[in-house]
Amino acid sequence: MKTKFYTEQTLKSWDQAAEIHHRRNPGLADQTKAPDFNALHEEFNRLVDARLVADSSVAQICCNNGKDLLSIKNKGAGYCLGIDGSSKFIEQARALANHPHYSDVNFETHNVYEIPEHHHGKFDIVAITVGVLNWMPDLANFFTVCSRLLKPGGFMLMEEMHPVLNMYEEGNPSYIAYSYFNREAQIDTHGLDYFSGEKYDAEPNYYFQHTLSDILSAAIAGGLQLQTFEESRSNIGNYCGDLASSPLSPPMAFIASWKRT
Repeated sequence: MKTKFYTEQTLKSWDQAAEIHHRRNPGLADQTKAPDFNALHEEFNRLVDARLVADSSVAQICCNNGKDLLSIKNKGAGYCLGIDGSSKFIEQARALANHPHYSDVNFETHNVYEIPEHHHGKFDIVAITVGVLNWMPDLANFFTVCSRLLKPGGFMLMEEMHPVLNMYEEGNPSYIAYSYFNREAQIDTHGLDYFSGEKYDAEPNYYFQHTLSDILSAAIAGGLQLQTFEESRSNIGNYCGDLASSPLSPPMAFIASWKRT
């Protein structure tokens, strides 16, 4: 019951943020029309290149406005499905995909913990791009959901902010302010504008700190076998960006691939 409360309440906050994010990307609709459009971060782009076979079926969980999935489609994927719990972001994704070379791309609105069973076992790749894990109150169930979408032998590809970075508060310079091991639900009402950091009176959202061992253990429990793991100092989450260029930079991000056993 708590999982449903946290996710549904947080999705209200994401619906609020959708229009703000849309305004922050005024040229995106024109950009996505290009057949070589690619918005993937460099390191994740490299990971996709290593695993994507022509015409692979791809599902992206928590796809936001779909730009990353459209990027993967342009790299040679076959059928693509984007799933997000925010109907407002799915509306944006469908609008961006309204072009002939995205005819094999669909988007659906589902709470991540309630994805319909008819999607199980249908995909060669499940993609997760930055900004997903911290919103998951039940990490083990999340990885199980992702694993169920894969065909046997399929791959889950992930980029994410490194959990160590969640210890920091933004500043000049950014500084350590939070415990790495505090797994209690954290509440925020200042909004979800991660482009410019605009604060506004927002619906409450709930986020969670998951340690690296939490992430790896949850993936194992979900029937996923780790294939590759790489830590990075890249500022993929637009958070505490000053640390990326510091000689004392903590790990800022990671990319990983798992195989469904």
